[in-house]
Amino acid sequence: MNPTSKRISAAVLSLALGFTLAGAPMLAPVASAQISITAGEASTVTLGSNVSLTINKYDGLPVTDPADLANLAPLDATFTIEKVLLNNNLNTLAGWQELSGYTPTTAPKDTAFTPISVTTDATTGRGVVRTTDDGTIIDGTDVVDPTFVVGAYVVTEVAKAGYSIAPPFLVTLPFTNSTNNDWNYNQVVHPKNQADITVEKGVEDLGATIGSTLNYTISAPLPAGNLTSLEVLDDLPDELGTATNIVVSTRINNGAPLVELPLIDTTPVTTGGTDAVPNNLSIVFGELDRAELESRRVGNPGLELVVTFSAVITSLPTNGTIVNHAVINLPGGLTFSTDDPNDPDDGAQTHLGDLIIRNVNNEEPAVLITEGSATYELWRCQANGAGGFNVISQVSAATDPAGPAVDTFTTTGGTITLYGVQAIDWVNGAAPTAAIGQDLCVVELESPDGYELNPEPTQVEYVDPPVGYNMEADVIHLASDDVITLPATGGNGTMILIGAGVLVAAAGGAAAVRGNRARKN
Repeated sequence: MNPTSKRISAAVLSLALGFTLAGAPMLAPVASAQISITAGEASTVTLGSNVSLTINKYDGLPVTDPADLANLAPLDATFTIEKVLLNNNLNTLAGWQELSGYTPTTAPKDTAFTPISVTTDATTGRGVVRTTDDGTIIDGTDVVDPTFVVGAYVVTEVAKAGYSIAPPFLVTLPFTNSTNNDWNYNQVVHPKNQADITVEKGVEDLGATIGSTLNYTISAPLPAGNLTSLEVLDDLPDELGTATNIVVSTRINNGAPLVELPLIDTTPVTTGGTDAVPNNLSIVFGELDRAELESRRVGNPGLELVVTFSAVITSLPTNGTIVNHAVINLPGGLTFSTDDPNDPDDGAQTHLGDLIIRNVNNEEPAVLITEGSATYELWRCQANGAGGFNVISQVSAATDPAGPAVDTFTTTGGTITLYGVQAIDWVNGAAPTAAIGQDLCVVELESPDGYELNPEPTQVEYVDPPVGYNMEADVIHLASDDVITLPATGGNGTMILIGAGVLVAAAGGAAAVRGNRARKN
């Protein structure tokens, strides 16, 4: 091989290995069988040499510094090794040139080769495939297969529950050391260690309705090492306006206080918020801000990136649910999302429905009171243990699907329908607590003419059979003449009697106070 051919061959080999180890650090091989390339030799690749492939797999976030691997827990993962079908052997330049045109997905498979399966050891995270047992003690899974010889192979990780897999990659046996062009028949690879990173998307939406503001939180753990890239993306649903009040922070763990990150070379970008333009929030972190995140990550393995923002509900969802997902792109092409195809209830969700309030009488069955009108408020409420409800916080709703939301609602013809009412049992992305109020109640302010005001909050219930998150409340009214029979003096006489009762009660209270004072003296 003349010097020119040697340089071409090395360049082609470098390209081929670019598919193999991009983003994955190389550590020392299990054993070395290095042969120096000497100018003038026809080829230095020996097709009959024994080869080995060592796969190290770890549980944790990706790292860019090999030294960080020691801090990660080993992981048992299964890999399938398939041989690439080449028309030319790797002891020829033509073989390397042929290989350089392939990627892990386009490389043709040698159907005459039986794929090899290896599962890395759960204790060491290591799995080794080799041509023969040469006496070397393997600290991990050891697969000996005489068909595993010089050539190119596609390595594919098998899906493992709870983990995202590394993309397929190419390995060549042998490969060259880029420093001295020595051939090495023992390859060591570290497929990108990828725990099933959970991107959390939370929402604070107590009292949500059209026109109200939702407050979102996106959080995800940060990898150690060099953050060569970092993006946070949020494609807001059509029912929301443009993201506002965007703040980037970190926290040392979930539940810890937020520490704001003053952005230096990062500018959150919002687009759309109209029917014509997608409503997106994009945060592409600049080099200086990534460096600050790296420094915060040192010594804080649980460090999380947190993005908070607000958005207004501009329209009501046709299916009753506003779902908002987020995506975080980490170095090495790793992408994590809150959108899990196996979980229909993932992401940050706000549930809204219609509520129909009816004025009914006390008969069995109850009859709609169509005369007059009644006025109501809507409250979060909580059962008081005595058969009734205590109101906690007032909520708004709209009497028209297009809004706006109002605080009081007046019936017409005995009913009124409210739109954009937050679901009874879903607040802030979870079942509501007693402090928030685990129920909705209707409180009457004015009753229909001829009927008494209902003195108790009326519980709101889902319609039966269910229709989305639609709800109903029948407020029972007693006819005024069923409650009290006025004396001959009429209403004024009644007020005189009530007033007299108040005076008697007041006198009794005053006497009680005097008695308490006398006893104390």
